[in-house]
Amino acid sequence: MKKILLLITVIYTLGALPGCKKLLETSPNDKISSGTMWSTEGLVDQGVIGVYYSLQRPVRSNGLIGTAQNIGYYGYEAFGMTGQGEYNLDNLFSSTVKPSAGYFTHHWKWCYDGIHRANDAIAHIPDAQMKEEKKKRLVAECKVLRAFFYMRLNELYGRDGLGVPIYTEPISPTDANKGQSPESEVWDLIFKDLTDAINESNLPNNQIQGEGRASKGAAYALRGRAYLMTNKYDLAAADFSKVGEMGYKLYSNYQQLFKVAQERCEEMILSVQYIEEPTGYGTALQKFCAAFQQGSKDSRGCWTDLQVTPALVNLYEVIVNPTTVKPFNWSDFFPQWDALSSISTAQRKVFFLRDQKVNGMEVHPTITNVINAELNKLDGSAKALYLQEGNEARLKAAYSNRDPRLAFNVVTPYANFKGVNSNSSAEGMYTFRFPVTGKYYVDQSGAEPNLNKNLPSTYYTSGTCNAQAEFKYIHRKFVGEGLEYARREQNPVDEPIIRYADVLLMWAEALVEMGDLQGAMQKVKQVRDRVGIPTMSSSFADKNTARNYVRDERRRELIGEGVNFFDEMRWKTLKETKFDQKVAQHAWGGTENTGGTTYEWIGDYWYTWPVPKAEIELNKNLKPTPGWIY
Repeated sequence: MKKILLLITVIYTLGALPGCKKLLETSPNDKISSGTMWSTEGLVDQGVIGVYYSLQRPVRSNGLIGTAQNIGYYGYEAFGMTGQGEYNLDNLFSSTVKPSAGYFTHHWKWCYDGIHRANDAIAHIPDAQMKEEKKKRLVAECKVLRAFFYMRLNELYGRDGLGVPIYTEPISPTDANKGQSPESEVWDLIFKDLTDAINESNLPNNQIQGEGRASKGAAYALRGRAYLMTNKYDLAAADFSKVGEMGYKLYSNYQQLFKVAQERCEEMILSVQYIEEPTGYGTALQKFCAAFQQGSKDSRGCWTDLQVTPALVNLYEVIVNPTTVKPFNWSDFFPQWDALSSISTAQRKVFFLRDQKVNGMEVHPTITNVINAELNKLDGSAKALYLQEGNEARLKAAYSNRDPRLAFNVVTPYANFKGVNSNSSAEGMYTFRFPVTGKYYVDQSGAEPNLNKNLPSTYYTSGTCNAQAEFKYIHRKFVGEGLEYARREQNPVDEPIIRYADVLLMWAEALVEMGDLQGAMQKVKQVRDRVGIPTMSSSFADKNTARNYVRDERRRELIGEGVNFFDEMRWKTLKETKFDQKVAQHAWGGTENTGGTTYEWIGDYWYTWPVPKAEIELNKNLKPTPGWIY
């Protein structure tokens, strides 16, 4: 593995940064030789920032979005149950996938990049000319980061005892020739690094309203996760309890949690940091996850390449009364749902078509024509179910009285959202409708309110996916509203790696496995109480029911954060939750393959990613991963 010596130069020195400034207010600079890079306090600061910088953009975008660039943790959503991609994912989920696939190679290198940067820091900081207390703190921070990267490696490539190569000292590229250490030894290193950090008195308990660095709370949270993954449930629960003692807790408002103002709040334990500037330190989530009209001050036209799955939307429960929820079921709203499904899932499209009329008057002849074109594709029994006026209201009822997180996280059919006009100079309201005649902005002549001045003032322009012929669930979490952000491709919202709700739900997992179902229920209840949704004892009636309920709660709560893929992998549920559908889906669940993504289960060996073929060829001490054909 090539040793990375790229350093990051701080625009504002850390000593001058106020608490609200971001750690990564940096820009790339020239390389500094390994003999001098750790010699002064300023260079040490830059080197450690370089370790933090390696947390950014873990996901290779090829075949995932419509351009070649590495993207953030939100990209993992397309790999899990909760998200889907528009393209073919370079055949990652098809029967043609091989150990030479770029995703396997990229992620292996990304993890070892972070590990080797951390190793450099851990080895050289003790000899730097600076205060001993600061040196110890920085070493502890880098051990937390190294543990994170080794955890990612081990859970993807090291399962079932295989493990990954362990490097704990700086090396030259020619010395990167180790074979895999056993999986248990990698976990032991992770436990040791995190324990060292926890025991370091100079590491602060938390970074609430701080600089966004690693803390004891982060070390406890990650060590608890490692214990959970190794079935040490009592130790996991003990560590999760410590996270709260370090000062972390739930932020009061879930809807506002994923905004810039809350990046250093009491819930965010460890995050990837971004800043809003044009040279590559922001996140492009807005561009790749938002509706077409949800742009920013510098540009508009978002691509909607990454979407939310119908399976996830269907998991958000219906609130019956203040003490009762029930699972969502389409048949409760459309009695003909199952009958149409028996013909074809595409027939359910009839319930998702927009109204032709408003207050008894036609919206516009062009709209009527596009609706009729869709109706004519359907079976007569389905076509007869369409309502010229009221189809939208009937469908919207299926999304009302649901878990509030659905509306906070997802743009559902006929929901409103705030976007921008055609030159990103003003905000405007949109309604997500289907079908539409084009990708219009509020100030263009083709927008419905401009075509028909008799429409009510609350009849907004139709919002669309980038491909307006599609009607897929769109991400709302993390996405800016109107002119909230300056840059569509470089917006500043940090991505949480782990937050306190995640900890509570992992804690609940551990308690379920320990047989403490009431304790697990109380942890889940904390998360649900925040959004005002009841938690029912029947969901924890027995161990299997409780286990599945906690898993569903994680899917509902953590959507868009890149967590679900790793959950499904460690639970080994991806076969059932991802591959039960063969292609990306429209909102009605129709399996229309508009972008080429294909899901074909190749066998349980998929749960352990293969050591990349390129690494096997370079390092003869590496063992090929069982099950994979090299």
